[in-house]
Amino acid sequence: MRLLIVEDDYRQAEWMHQKLKEALPDANLDPVTTEFEFQSRFDEIANSEPDVVVMDVMLRWTDPSPDLIPPPEEIEKEGFYRGGLRCEKMLAEDERTSGIPVVLYTVLERADLSKELPNLPQHVQYLSKQADLGPLVERIKELTRRPRDT
Repeated sequence: MRLLIVEDDYRQAEWMHQKLKEALPDANLDPVTTEFEFQSRFDEIANSEPDVVVMDVMLRWTDPSPDLIPPPEEIEKEGFYRGGLRCEKMLAEDERTSGIPVVLYTVLERADLSKELPNLPQHVQYLSKQADLGPLVERIKELTRRPRDT
């Protein structure tokens, strides 16, 4: 099983990696840390489809650095608050990736995403981040047992 973990908080990503490896020891975890990295690696992701994408919704454009790549105008305007949703949209709009199950794993409440959640495909699911990773592990297991939408 291959899991793409899109998470920009390195502490959260390390904790998730450790807990997911304990719960799913045969899983191959592929980290992506920024929206820019996701976009840059999109063809690679599409050509080697993950079984499930675990996607943070609030996702920064890129890591701070002296040679920071500026975000496109749309991203500058919308900000990081919806970075994961933009990445999910890329998956949904490409025929190679449109059926990949996605778990929007976020600290945002359902009410914060009330405009977006009703319009998401069935294979894209919301799950609130918790101190217990058990619900995420169960969701991943459930999604990998289901036949994919095509």
